[in-house]
Amino acid sequence: MKKLVILFFCFTTFLFLIGCGVSKKTIDNAEQRIKKLQEKGVPDSSLSRAKVFLYQTVSADEDGNIGLARKSADSMRFYVAKAEDQYKQDMARLQPWVKSEREGLIREISAFSGLQKKYADSVVAVIDSFVTLNWLLQAEAYITQLKDYLPQIKFNEERANEIKPRLIGTWTCTNVTKHKHDPSVKAIEKKVFTFNKDGSVKLVEKKNGKSTPYFKEDWEFRSFGKYDCKGDTIHLFIDRFKIAKHNFWDKKKVDGKVKWVKNPNEETYDSTITDNSQDRYIIFEDLRTDFVR
Repeated sequence: MKKLVILFFCFTTFLFLIGCGVSKKTIDNAEQRIKKLQEKGVPDSSLSRAKVFLYQTVSADEDGNIGLARKSADSMRFYVAKAEDQYKQDMARLQPWVKSEREGLIREISAFSGLQKKYADSVVAVIDSFVTLNWLLQAEAYITQLKDYLPQIKFNEERANEIKPRLIGTWTCTNVTKHKHDPSVKAIEKKVFTFNKDGSVKLVEKKNGKSTPYFKEDWEFRSFGKYDCKGDTIHLFIDRFKIAKHNFWDKKKVDGKVKWVKNPNEETYDSTITDNSQDRYIIFEDLRTDFVR
């Protein structure tokens, strides 16, 4: 009789065990550990296997597939622990490495100027923000990116220094609008860049004349600001924009007669620009090709 009781107890215990799925506590614990790793900056690529088995555990448990739920939970715990261990190893490796590499980068980019230094400084600022968060894996990625790009920055710096002295002066591009069936159509459009030694720039854009058989225009826009070069690209940073003239005429029939009718005057203005909306750029080779100095 005693043996029967023991056998019955063992059998019921076995049934209880196989009837139970993965506990909510186990799932919650894994979710919290994954969340903490994410908050520490561990990338999704390092947590993907843990997340897959977490999802599989929950899904199998809800479907009553106890065997798969338990097997998935074992894998889930393994990959969460593996990610935690890898994070500890990465932090031990990266803390001295990030500090040393950042200091080296600061020394190298101190030789740059203008837009080259501005770009390098912006990447260092991103690195510093990750270091503040202790997201050293992301800091490592940006440090590597900047180190790989240093030769290009150096090339851009040399190219910019070579181009800047050649920019000084006034560059003019002139285009004439004509019409093959109407010789009276003639409108002259000019674009004039004036680059000064102090880094200031003035851009004048204007057009005057008959653009089509039925349309005439006379306008002039002036832009003022600073310029700099990133490699062979000239960047204009416009902080003032002025409309000096803004006149247009349409050829219309009025009271039985064809006349040039002036459009309502567009207001002229002289405005300070603070939103970079008038900034522009031009490639040095395009300037040389399309403009006369």
